[in-house]
Amino acid sequence: SPRRVAFTLAEVLITLGIIGVVAAMTLPTLIANHQQKVTVAKLKKVYSILNQAYLRALDENGPLSSWGLQASQSEENPETGESMAGDQAIEQMFLFWGKLQPYMRVLKTYNKSDGYPAYNLAGGLKTSKTFPALILNDGTLIGGAWLYRTSCPDRRKCGDFYVDINGDAPPNTTGRDMFYFYVLENSIMPMGFSGDTYRPFEDWCDRNFFNAQSGYGCAAWVIYNENMDYLKCDGLSWNGKHKCK
Repeated sequence: SPRRVAFTLAEVLITLGIIGVVAAMTLPTLIANHQQKVTVAKLKKVYSILNQAYLRALDENGPLSSWGLQASQSEENPETGESMAGDQAIEQMFLFWGKLQPYMRVLKTYNKSDGYPAYNLAGGLKTSKTFPALILNDGTLIGGAWLYRTSCPDRRKCGDFYVDINGDAPPNTTGRDMFYFYVLENSIMPMGFSGDTYRPFEDWCDRNFFNAQSGYGCAAWVIYNENMDYLKCDGLSWNGKHKCK
């Protein structure tokens, strides 16, 4: 009778072991790349939503200077001595978001929340502050709205706020799932854009920059370059290389 040829148990186990090693080496990269694509898509979507809502609010209520807002004032935390948003600043946040809320699909409003632990791009724990926030129907959290001034002609910045694209779910890290935006006279602008002198990408999206605001300058890079390569390599810039490879 003809001889039957088959793999031995040892050969099967060796093959499975090799497949397992290859999978262990490649899956994290594939998962990370997929997650970055999801982040880019979500951030671009919420940026569009915010800009449209802001433009409609301006059309309905007139220029920002006529909204009855005041520049936010910080207070000293009696327990830690750190600067924090007091009642006056929180009141201004409510007034600002109250103008935009009718033009966004808001699932839930945090009238006053103790916040949640968050981290900067360098991995340091940031102080959790009290803030009002909106939760959109897709789970995106839009928090804070610190006003520097109430009139901002000539592309001056009137204030800023942040977006957490997956709500209070981890990693809650600036530059990974939390991103910051400016409020301008006629638009919302992501921090760290080319030419930004206040939070330039090259300084404020540096994973080696150990500062509480490390990661504030990453939003524009993700939106316009559609990558998060600043998490993998150094030396990226608007006038230089835009990818690690």
